[in-house]
Amino acid sequence: MTDDFNQRRKEAERLYAAKQWSEAEQRFAVLREEHTPDGDLIHDHAVCIFQLGRTKEALQEFDRAVALEPDHAYRYASRAWIRAAMKDVDGAIADYRKALELDPDDAITLNNLGLLEEQYGMRKSAQERFRRADTLMGILRDAGVDPADNSGQAPQSTAAPASGEDVPTPSVWKEMGAVFTNGERRREFIDFIRKGLRK
Repeated sequence: MTDDFNQRRKEAERLYAAKQWSEAEQRFAVLREEHTPDGDLIHDHAVCIFQLGRTKEALQEFDRAVALEPDHAYRYASRAWIRAAMKDVDGAIADYRKALELDPDDAITLNNLGLLEEQYGMRKSAQERFRRADTLMGILRDAGVDPADNSGQAPQSTAAPASGEDVPTPSVWKEMGAVFTNGERRREFIDFIRKGLRK
């Protein structure tokens, strides 16, 4: 890819991070026309589309990202989040479970799946997921990771959850969302934790 393409992509990502959805969406659309998009480009474009209220189109884009990278847990977790916002709880649960199959130590996915299971009355399973997510969060805190520090990472989108209403969750999950917005970086960090805080 050319330097010009990379510069324009960085500008689209800057607009995305600033939540300037319309401008970012337009830039991502042009970039996608010019080059075969990767999973991250499709994902970020889909979030913009969703934030602009084009929900069905956004879901189609998340489907494309999953098809492009079927072994990438974050693709399923992202699509699950959209499905939950569309009140497709069964689809969201299936995607979160697939994401956990691929990345069992993803604290955000554990928490989000627990919230949906709790809505379905699956309290025992939900509590176990919350317990595991809290354990992972404790590992982060013990490692001296400040979840509020999201420097260099794009923000996670903030659409309504499955019920269409704000579900009160502990503030720790807002903090976690700021830290773990990139699936690849999340996996690298979990590997770092598993290796006893050694590279």
